[in-house]
Amino acid sequence: MALFAEGRKETTELRAELRTSISELRASISEQQVSISNLQSIVEKNNAMMEKNNATMEKNNATMEKNNATMEKNNATMEKNNATMEKNNATMEINNHRIGILTNKLGVIVEDIVVPGIVDKFNEKGFGFDSVSTNVEFLNEKKDGNLAEIDALLENGKFVIAVETKTELQISDVNKHVKRLKILREMPRFKGKKIYGALATAVSKRKPVNYALEQGFYVLQRPDTMGLKILDFPKGCRAKAW
Repeated sequence: MALFAEGRKETTELRAELRTSISELRASISEQQVSISNLQSIVEKNNAMMEKNNATMEKNNATMEKNNATMEKNNATMEKNNATMEKNNATMEINNHRIGILTNKLGVIVEDIVVPGIVDKFNEKGFGFDSVSTNVEFLNEKKDGNLAEIDALLENGKFVIAVETKTELQISDVNKHVKRLKILREMPRFKGKKIYGALATAVSKRKPVNYALEQGFYVLQRPDTMGLKILDFPKGCRAKAW
């Protein structure tokens, strides 16, 4: 009897251990199922993110291709514009050369037309000149550069008139002639003489002409083919002796 009772007790304990093991196994399986479910959720989330990233990458690639196409188009336009600019620059150089030639020819015409009549016109104002020198250059003390260059110079024992000829007179021409006369005033050659300035022009605009007269310059024009004319000074202005 004692042996039977001991065997029964062992059986009961074994069953209890078995139930405990089964319960722990079930709990472990349940935990693994939760882990698997979480893992599947993570995988699905990563797959969705990967798909989104792929879509974004495709969109970026499409944008990049579009930008590259636009850049190629802009480069083509820039090359075309550069070619047009080079063509325009070449045309401008040709035109500037032609304008320079024309300006030089007009300058020669002005000197050829104006200079011959200068002496008589200024002598009518009592100066008493008997000749005129053209394209007069005054060198510096070292004789290696020009201090001043005068288109036409009238000179006698008392007076000097320095004439600058221009196809179309500008205000800047008047200011340059002022500086030119200041240089002449400092030269020993003209000591004791009154120096006057004159501007001869083929094309006359009111503003620069009036400015020249206000500065005390004689202004010479050729209104027709018959003769040279020295403009009258406006009221309140007169010829300035430097």
